[in-house]
Amino acid sequence: MSALADLRRVLEARFPNAVPLPERTVPQISTGLEALDQILPSGGLPRGRLSVWAPGIGGGAVLRSACMRAVERGERAAWVDGMGWEAPGMVWSGVAVARPRTEVQALECTEELLRSGGFAVVVLVGEGSTGAQRVRLCRAAREGRSALVELSAEPHMAAVRMWGRASAESFHWRANDLGEPVAVEAVTLRVRVAAAGWSRESDVALMVSNHEHSLSLDPGLADRRGVLR
Repeated sequence: MSALADLRRVLEARFPNAVPLPERTVPQISTGLEALDQILPSGGLPRGRLSVWAPGIGGGAVLRSACMRAVERGERAAWVDGMGWEAPGMVWSGVAVARPRTEVQALECTEELLRSGGFAVVVLVGEGSTGAQRVRLCRAAREGRSALVELSAEPHMAAVRMWGRASAESFHWRANDLGEPVAVEAVTLRVRVAAAGWSRESDVALMVSNHEHSLSLDPGLADRRGVLR
């Protein structure tokens, strides 16, 4: 409970006016990727509902884009890094990043952020919610009018489900002076979106950021494979 109290104090200090402002918002949250928004049922991630991106490729980049687009629009976004996947050197450009140490703390943190009503989108990365935990998070999202997004294989209660896949030909490489591929610059995902009575697919292009260090200097974080050291 002390951790929750500390989180509330941080939220109150950093976001003193974190209250719902329906007159200044739109019913959906743009992902910042036009090709993806066009195949989402309402033109973006639904506010007040749960969306899930199945584990695989591209989810982190897409959801980071959605968070940053919300900030650019003048709203707030939060990223709950429940598994220590935050890559070293990553720039968040105004997105609030929480790094709980346990799965329970990650779920509690996510619920508190949703219930505050001050965030347009809250992304949970980690083990994901199940059962009663998911019910609580969906209720909090509805009360706070936030778009809740999880990287999760569990579709229960999700209003929108998303998958991304890529083939070897989907990767665009930067070549050296000898014409040899040395680094991935972009990838084109084939993204599928499903909802009640809805199913669409489209190609979505993502730029790839290459970080200089593959491991974080913080021993409490995972490496870029998501494996705790």
